[in-house]
Amino acid sequence: MDTIYVFSGLGADRRVFEKLDLSGLQVIYIDWLKPRPSEAFESYVFRLADHYQIPKQGALVMGVSFGGMCIAELAKYYDFKKTILISSAKTKDELPKVLGVSKLLSLHKLLPEGANSKTAAKVLHWLFGAKTEEEKRMLDAILKDSDPDFQKWAVDKIVNWENSAVPVNCLHIHGDKDRLIPIQYVDYTIRIKGGGHMMVWNKAAELSYPIRNFLF
Repeated sequence: MDTIYVFSGLGADRRVFEKLDLSGLQVIYIDWLKPRPSEAFESYVFRLADHYQIPKQGALVMGVSFGGMCIAELAKYYDFKKTILISSAKTKDELPKVLGVSKLLSLHKLLPEGANSKTAAKVLHWLFGAKTEEEKRMLDAILKDSDPDFQKWAVDKIVNWENSAVPVNCLHIHGDKDRLIPIQYVDYTIRIKGGGHMMVWNKAAELSYPIRNFLF
């Protein structure tokens, strides 16, 4: 049985994958480690890979959002067999240009602690495309359990990301209603109609077929 290493998104955890059909695979979910003070992105992903003993050659990896960016960083040094990115970016050019303004003004550092205020929750529901009460509850629960220090560190790494190397043998699935990483910036493989940033959870059945077709 093949092993796949699965990276969740910023402020997310393995719950976002619970509806995805990964049967027939040994799934190792990568839980975020606590960043060290002023730790560089590259140093962090190396430490993460070492902690979970990800092979430097021949591994199957899958990442959502920030998790996909972590994989893109590792792919510069790791020879992955197959890579799947969902609602993510392979390079800095696939991130929305508005992040350039945020970088200039450091607005990302003003995010509320844990992004748990009512106003922040409404904005996050809209950004992630959470429409139903079930989707909102899922997103709220995940964000409530996330580490605010990790959130702030990761947002800073996203804003200042400079990667230009594209992973090889990569399946990139993206939704055409993604508000966090708009599809017009992304060189995707498969477009999911109506897919928002949390489509790995609310459109899991639609994503499962191309993922399994790519892996098996």
